[in-house]
This record gives sequence, C-alpha cells and structure tokens, in this order.
Amino acid sequence: MYKSRIRRLEERVDALEKKSAPRPVVEINISGMSVGENIKAKRHAASMTQEELAIAVGSGQSMIAQIEQGSKIPNLILGRDTARVLQCDLEELVKE
Repeated sequence: MYKSRIRRLEERVDALEKKSAPRPVVEINISGMSVGENIKAKRHAASMTQEELAIAVGSGQSMIAQIEQGSKIPNLILGRDTARVLQCDLEELVKE
C-alpha cells in the first residue's frame, strides 16, 4: 500500500518537473559605491542631512551613512522610498 503511494507521488513529482519551464536568470549588477554616490549627490542637491533623509525614509542615520560610503546597498523598498523623498526615479539612484 505504501509503495504504491510513494510510486504515485514520485510520478507526480516527475510530471511537475517536466511541466515547469526553467525560470530565467536575472542578474542585477549594481556597484555599491555608485548607488551611494548617487544618493549622496541627490541628498546634497535637496539640501538634506543624512539624519533628515533617514527620518523621511524610516531608516537610521547610520544606514544612510553606510549606503553612501558603499558598505551597504539599500534594499528595493528603501531605494524606492529614498527616490520618492529625493524626488527622482529609482533608476537614477542605481545608474553608474
């Protein structure tokens, strides 16, 4: 009884593996320094301090400092919020 269940499960797994199309590989190459430099330049242009930007995006000042130094890269949500506060497109922040 158990052998037949196992065999049916294995057949289902095989069928699913054959059906599923391979997922395309998406590579995102972002230089941490260019993102940080872009954010810093936009922040300066907006006459904002790191603390003001951090409060506006709901982050800490140290996170903004690390991003601008290139030791951290913002996640998509933080990048989106930063772009909104700095009144630019997210693409402008990640371009090299």
